[in-house]
Amino acid sequence: MSDRVQLDGTKSLATGTADGRKAGRPGPGVPARAWRNSLLGKTTSIFLIGVVFAYALGALVGWQMFTTAALEQWRNQARMNTQIASATLRNIYTYIAVDVDETGHINRIMTDKPIGDDESVLYTGFNPGDVLALIATQTKNDAWIFRYDQGRGAFEQIAATATGDAEMLPPDAALFATDGAAGDFATGFTTIGGERHYVGLLPIVRPGGEVLGAVVASIGSEADLNRTLGELLRNSLIALVVVLVLAAIVGTLVANRLFKPVPALIRATLRIANEQTDMPTPFQNRRDEIGDLAVAIETLRGAVVERGHLRDIRDMAVELAHMAHHDPLTGLPNRALLMKTLEEAVAGLETGQRFNVIMLDLDRFKSINDTLGHASGDNLLISTAHRLVAVVGPRDVVARLGGDEFAIIQTVSRNPLLEARKLATRLLEAVASGIVLDGLELVVGTSIGIACAPMHGAEATQLLKKADLALYRSKATGRGIFNFFEEGMDMDVQDQHALELDLRLALQREEFELHYQPIVNLATMATCGFEALVRWRHPQRGMVPPDQFIPLAEETGMIVPLGEWILGRACSDAALWPKCYTLAVNLSPAQIQKAGLVSAVERALKTSGLPAARLELEVTETVVLAGAESIATLGALRARGIAIVLDDFGTGYASLSNLVSLPFSKIKIDRSFVANLTSQQNCRAIVAAITGLARGLDVDVTAEGVETADQFTILQAAGCTNMQGYYFGRPLPIGEIDLANPIADRARADKRGRGHASS
Repeated sequence: MSDRVQLDGTKSLATGTADGRKAGRPGPGVPARAWRNSLLGKTTSIFLIGVVFAYALGALVGWQMFTTAALEQWRNQARMNTQIASATLRNIYTYIAVDVDETGHINRIMTDKPIGDDESVLYTGFNPGDVLALIATQTKNDAWIFRYDQGRGAFEQIAATATGDAEMLPPDAALFATDGAAGDFATGFTTIGGERHYVGLLPIVRPGGEVLGAVVASIGSEADLNRTLGELLRNSLIALVVVLVLAAIVGTLVANRLFKPVPALIRATLRIANEQTDMPTPFQNRRDEIGDLAVAIETLRGAVVERGHLRDIRDMAVELAHMAHHDPLTGLPNRALLMKTLEEAVAGLETGQRFNVIMLDLDRFKSINDTLGHASGDNLLISTAHRLVAVVGPRDVVARLGGDEFAIIQTVSRNPLLEARKLATRLLEAVASGIVLDGLELVVGTSIGIACAPMHGAEATQLLKKADLALYRSKATGRGIFNFFEEGMDMDVQDQHALELDLRLALQREEFELHYQPIVNLATMATCGFEALVRWRHPQRGMVPPDQFIPLAEETGMIVPLGEWILGRACSDAALWPKCYTLAVNLSPAQIQKAGLVSAVERALKTSGLPAARLELEVTETVVLAGAESIATLGALRARGIAIVLDDFGTGYASLSNLVSLPFSKIKIDRSFVANLTSQQNCRAIVAAITGLARGLDVDVTAEGVETADQFTILQAAGCTNMQGYYFGRPLPIGEIDLANPIADRARADKRGRGHASS
């Protein structure tokens, strides 16, 4: 018995000695094995393994999706930048059109005229560098304009916002050699100026398909894009590691609460109720009722996510469709939607439906836009759009075609001509009702052209063209009116275009001449000066009236060189007159706004030898809109002893306060008031008020357009200091004027002098 006990004790002792670490001090593998075999360990391990695998797989798939999405984003950004470039070009080069696909994306710019050459600069007032600067400001990236050299088969740079040598691209340049030369829109990497950029290439083609050039908008250099992509990858990896660590911590905490899943499922349900669907539902892998509940909640979350995606897609589609078919400034339908609507209206002609196409644009909008700024011009366009919509009928469509040009499709009930005439009258009244811009109340008129379908055509483009021809007739015959299309109007347009071409050459051919009209001082009844009036003696047309070529010169920019010629020639003529005669020369707003007017005047005086005190420069009230620089220019001229005369007083935009702040030394009463003196009491009251105001300000008053003795008598009684008009003498060449006795009928002048003395 003792031996047995001894043996057992020895065995126990041996066992304790051999396995003492396991029984008394367990080794490092024993607790780990026990933890792995436990429910908590299994749940945690499976969870962590699943998380790691899921995130690894997700990272792989996510990176693939990320790179694909990045490329897609680059393509979309490049297309968006070219869309912005196209919109900017269309706002400036109003003669261009665009070719869009069925989704509304612009594939190419179509024009018969090059973009960026000298003619386009004269037409728009913008050089290519300024245009690209506008594009770069909106896209925050570089942009280029290229012309296509058909002979070399290569693109040549016209202008760019980026530095680098890209004057002529090689014929095999990426994108340019393939899509660009074929006139197709393209995006991708290409090398410009020695640096690779990811760009959108928007070709410029003629309607026949001939490639003229391309507008290229960059979204960034390859180095910048790759650097951004690398930074995003690095941040993604860091985020992945952080997420994995957080997932491990969260997994442990969730495992510790293995038997308390209900609160988590409640929170998941509440998140779904609040449309917070970014987090998956936990406990879906359980094989009990809790797992079934989790799966049901996850199914609900998936349905909510899908519904949200569908809603986002629907909203995006609606927004894109609206953007593609509406003007972003006014919210009106654009040309694309107008053409679609017009095609539908044309199709309805077969069922007896009739409609009118009405085109209108604002009179002298460019002058307001240039003087008050584009912001005021935009406000004017928005206000005009609201007024047009308020005037038309519920079934009519108002669209903005671009610039200040609008179009209306009017649904006709019975009489197309009568209904068009009524609507046009309402449109004229609505637009001309006055608007306040920058504190100035302006009256902006509009001109309207009308084409009736099917009377004037049964094709959409044909009707638009004929309405545009009628609009041109309205602008050419006085503005502020409407005209219906008539046969032969296209010949008028061609004739006006020919006149414009002749005007550009008339100065070189010395076809202009100056006539002078005497200005009579009522105190002495003697001529005190002459006003220089330009005349155009056309070799085929004869004497072209000033009201035909002066507005044309202002629209084409020829008024500036023409005005400098008038100033120089008039000063040379006046230098030979008796010293008692002054010279009055008209200045256009374009001359005043252009830098160098003071130098041009000084040069004319110095060359001719005419004293500054004998020169009077006549400006209209629109100079008030030209800004502080133009007013400073007039002040500089006044400081040199040159008289500044406010011409056509009472017909422009100026307020009475401008008579105090601006350097005027004389006021001229507009001929529209003088013409109605004998028939309208209000004109006599206005003239009396102007002369009284002038006396209070101690400035002279000249009445122009005096043609009858009755007008002379009324103006003399009102207190005018000077007069001019056919009553005293018509404008004549200097060679036909008797400078010793400029007034044509001396006896009549003597008679007027006696009447003046007796009064």
